Amino acid sequence: MPSTRYEFFANLFLHGEDSPFLLLDGDKTIHYSEFFERAVRLLNHLVRQGARHGDRVIIGLENRPEYLELILALALGGMTACPVDPAVSVVQLDKAKRVANATMAITSYDQLAYALDTSIPDCVHQGGMSDPFLVVFSSGTTGAPKGIVQSLENFFAAAKAFAGAVGLQPGQVTLHNWPMFYNAGLFNLFACPLLSGGVIAVGKRFAAKNLGDFWADLARFRPDSLYLSPTMAATLAKTYRFFSADLEPLQRARIISTSSILYPAIKEEFLRVLGAPLLPCFGITELGGSFTIGDADSGPFSVGKVMADVGVQIDDQADGELLVQSPYMALGYLAEGGGIDYFDRRQPFRTGDLGHVRDGELYISGRKKDSIKKGGEMINLAEVEDMVHATQLCEECYAVGKPDLFWGETYDVFFVPPAGGNAQAIKDELSRLFNASLPQSQRPDQIHAVSEVPRTSSGKPIKRLISYEVAQ
Repeated sequence: MPSTRYEFFANLFLHGEDSPFLLLDGDKTIHYSEFFERAVRLLNHLVRQGARHGDRVIIGLENRPEYLELILALALGGMTACPVDPAVSVVQLDKAKRVANATMAITSYDQLAYALDTSIPDCVHQGGMSDPFLVVFSSGTTGAPKGIVQSLENFFAAAKAFAGAVGLQPGQVTLHNWPMFYNAGLFNLFACPLLSGGVIAVGKRFAAKNLGDFWADLARFRPDSLYLSPTMAATLAKTYRFFSADLEPLQRARIISTSSILYPAIKEEFLRVLGAPLLPCFGITELGGSFTIGDADSGPFSVGKVMADVGVQIDDQADGELLVQSPYMALGYLAEGGGIDYFDRRQPFRTGDLGHVRDGELYISGRKKDSIKKGGEMINLAEVEDMVHATQLCEECYAVGKPDLFWGETYDVFFVPPAGGNAQAIKDELSRLFNASLPQSQRPDQIHAVSEVPRTSSGKPIKRLISYEVAQ
């Protein structure tokens, strides 16, 4: 890998200068060289606003092509991008600025301008590839969010390795329909296509209330690759009957499932209704991003094969916790005062996920916190959730562990009824399902209907907060 940031990005963007890089609405195209020049002009504007090498910059913006240009501008300048959900409150934004020790916050596109100057500013030549590049605030699905600091070198090296494992080819189109402040929006949908010489179709951000936009983007861009979370996939399968969409653009694409566990019931229903297989993958932000990829034949709860340069082991003394050794590991977590608590790169990373390896494939059965020990018996809550998903009785279902004086631990089941559904009738059906399918010791303590599930800004359910809705 080149030793300077300018050399690295110039090799990527200027060698394929006449190739399209971004596809936009209205048949507009931004080529590789044009994208690079716009990023340099944007960087010159930021330098005139006082930005310097080593600065941390909070980004609270909605999806637009300029967002990706800003990411490149900051990377060129040796500044650290700190993306946050643009919907955060002022209090949350101030907290992010304080935690990151940020010198600048960009929360409106009105703050951006493109200088006429296309010369390379001095900051581009300061520092090296190992400098911090990105702070990703973790989703906080099971605890308080953390600021994960990644270097430019490891982030893009991980993206190159994953793009190779997936088989991305030059000129292939990847649909970008995820939040750009989310790690997948930058790793899977920006860096991976870039490192493979691909094309990014900037579509509408996926939203359950605007599913017509998703089908329209598929027809317009006809991507070779796209990413869906299991929740997105389940939503599309359940609602397809309301759309007269052509399935051919979906079926021709490589569809990768990421973000959370791909339940077998969701995978099977997506294939049955839409005729397209979902390919599982697995990644951890602290380890650079995605590092496994499966295929259409991957078994239930398989996340596919692990990339060649990533090592995995299972700690049987910790209930089967997955440990990972990766050359793409992030630098560490943000510390008080803006410093970095560096990871010990000599030790494997404890993921908090439970898994096992069989026939060369990695299987993930859930988080450690998604498995409980009830009276000495381990219960995998992900398998309970998959059992409910297979019935299609409800929109969503989550099993949440809780302490118990007698058993040590037990769990409750929370479900979201479909629109117009009878919550009590569904609760009775679920009770009959558990009585028929599980021994008494493995059945939930209580079953609750909830109107909605609290989520992170990236759409992941916050399981530790679901019970609060019942209490309200």
